[in-house]
Amino acid sequence: MIRVEALPAAEGDCLWVEWTHAGRPHRMLIDGGTGRRARLPGGLADRLDGLPVHDRRFDLVVCTHIDTDHIGGLLDLFARPPEGFVADEVWFNCRDHIVPADLLGPRQGNRLAALLKARDAAWNSLVDGRAVVVPHDGTPPVFHLPGLRLTLLSPDEEGLRKLGGAWPGPAPEDAAPAQADLLGDPEDPLDLDPLDDERPVQIPWWELADDAGYEPDTHPHNGSSIAFCAEDATGARVLLGADAHAETLAASLSRLGAGRPYRVDLCKVPHHGSAHNISTALLDALDCRHWLISTHGGRALSPRSREARYRYGEGTHPSLRAMARLMRPGTRPTFWFNHRVPSTERYADASLAAELGFDAVHPDPGSDGITVLVDKGRVRRAPPV
Repeated sequence: MIRVEALPAAEGDCLWVEWTHAGRPHRMLIDGGTGRRARLPGGLADRLDGLPVHDRRFDLVVCTHIDTDHIGGLLDLFARPPEGFVADEVWFNCRDHIVPADLLGPRQGNRLAALLKARDAAWNSLVDGRAVVVPHDGTPPVFHLPGLRLTLLSPDEEGLRKLGGAWPGPAPEDAAPAQADLLGDPEDPLDLDPLDDERPVQIPWWELADDAGYEPDTHPHNGSSIAFCAEDATGARVLLGADAHAETLAASLSRLGAGRPYRVDLCKVPHHGSAHNISTALLDALDCRHWLISTHGGRALSPRSREARYRYGEGTHPSLRAMARLMRPGTRPTFWFNHRVPSTERYADASLAAELGFDAVHPDPGSDGITVLVDKGRVRRAPPV
């Protein structure tokens, strides 16, 4: 069994994954959400504080890519690690893996590289210090942790090469911090919401699902995302999609499935449910009914603002178009949300769920984060730790 906790991470990802091998618990951490000025994000801090000091060891810590809503919390974790924290292996592709350089400035990707070097971390050691990358031919590479098999799906060599041209260079100490991961172009114009009767235009869900207007994500940071499938000894499989490009994932899955959809029990939806990262081709390559969506749906407004804390509507995650694509006829998907906010609360409507044929699981009222237990062929909710 694999236990996946989507910790509250605002617009980002912070995934705590546990499994048991030889009677002993093992764990990995995938991203850390957005950092909070010299302290860990609340969800991650609380989860670490709940562990005894002698049991804060991780088999693997993954920084999937350098966007703020993924790397921020990991910077705080490695800059000021809690007592007892140990990472046996760290996966992180930096500029040194693309272009030989000694480029350690204050930007976030370079800062994490500096921290890992300073702490002499076991960094990409499973690939002999090289990049974690899917080669252009052959079967996607497989790595092993105790009791867990990891099959790498992203990035491919082209995605990593494009990151080289976009990698932030050194900047003065007083430079503005790196901008958070943008939600992209507006995906769901406010007047096209099929769930809002007050809007002047109604679009049927089947039309939203139409792939004719699909525009792929071209952001080089997202294209460099480390995404992989984790499988335990029982055959339970979890796809951890980071912000990876749909085309890269689909290509790797097609190679794994040998022309058939690749079975996955739970998929962490790439890029928080963006319409630019969920394509028909990707869904054709997958046999999956459970979809984990990690996002609070919007970007924080100024803390001084007395208006709504988050903005919703244009560009909001999860995208209506992406969700419509996931509602494939005959599949009865289940959506797992780690935040209960307007952009996810709409799927709590029982009449809509019955009409469109889906199920939705939200955090309990007044709480954030969700924990999913994954057995082969069985996915169920677990209470928070």
